[in-house]
Amino acid sequence: MTIYINGKYLTQRLTGVQRYAFEITKALVSLEVDVKVIIPSFLETTEIDLPGHVLLPLDGCKSIILWEQLTIARFLKNKNDYILLNLCNIGTLFNKNQVLCIHDMTYRVDPKWFSWAFSKYYQFMIPKLVRIAREIVTVSEFSKKEIADHLDVSKDRITVIYNAPSNDFVYSSVENIVCNKEDFFLFVGSMHPRKNINLLIKLFSLEEFRNQRLVVVGAKSKEFAEVDFDLPTNVEVFDKCNDSQLASLYLRAKALLNPSIYEGFGIPIVEAMASGCPLIISDIQVFKEIAGDGAIYFNPNSLMSLKNAFNTFLSKSQEEVTHIIQSNFTRSKEFTWERSAKKLLDLINKSQWVG
Repeated sequence: MTIYINGKYLTQRLTGVQRYAFEITKALVSLEVDVKVIIPSFLETTEIDLPGHVLLPLDGCKSIILWEQLTIARFLKNKNDYILLNLCNIGTLFNKNQVLCIHDMTYRVDPKWFSWAFSKYYQFMIPKLVRIAREIVTVSEFSKKEIADHLDVSKDRITVIYNAPSNDFVYSSVENIVCNKEDFFLFVGSMHPRKNINLLIKLFSLEEFRNQRLVVVGAKSKEFAEVDFDLPTNVEVFDKCNDSQLASLYLRAKALLNPSIYEGFGIPIVEAMASGCPLIISDIQVFKEIAGDGAIYFNPNSLMSLKNAFNTFLSKSQEEVTHIIQSNFTRSKEFTWERSAKKLLDLINKSQWVG
């Protein structure tokens, strides 16, 4: 059987959803599965570490939406013994032999977080796709429940396949990550409203915390220029940061701060756990699913709650912090891309496919 992967994600910036798709693709290739990544021939793709023979450029519609809907379906029309794997929320309406991965229900929970066109497209497409796809995959038990509730889909049809840290954040032993921390805290994410970074800016603007530093990775400086608060001098923004640079920041940071209001998973959480970076994070269901007891939680709608959590961390002894690091490192080993790819492959092999 050939697994054709919808490679539209390779024309996009490699953020959380696209990262999941890339890492699953790479893990399937390493398992020596017959994988072909279908990519639009008319668009530039991200530079990636995949063998050239895996990539399959397709000519066709010059609109990426029509390419995804019509060109892929036309290409697969007369194929036998295959499945189409869609790892980034959207598939084609014209093929039933597909696995659809839906990462979260953000577009339903709060549509104003997105453009009108994006929200309407997702609201139109996803309910139809879940009826068409043979298998539905998601990234957490929390998202599984959200999908079942919002789309009236049986939970029995949904399989959870977790995210994981990539190789840059994986260490052989905890001794490699217990090191002297530097004098800064870390936020990894975008300026998207649900990431709630303005709460962190308010915290580090308080006079009592002006001697603490926050390093922000992933958000663009120009986005900060468009928001309605002043950036304090103790907050530093890195527009671009590759995985090896980010891995170094995790190792050196006192802790990861994540005030997200809503997530389907939260890749920075497992990256931090694997890299010896303690967690001060939102008290939301999915973060508790990932981190368990290994984090200090706070209400993402309350500056006072965040302040109390921050002070709780600052009051911990070095021995207590080391214990947290060791415990989280052990837990992080539950999340690997190889394990996730094998679970996906097992699902594919057990399912009933047409042709």
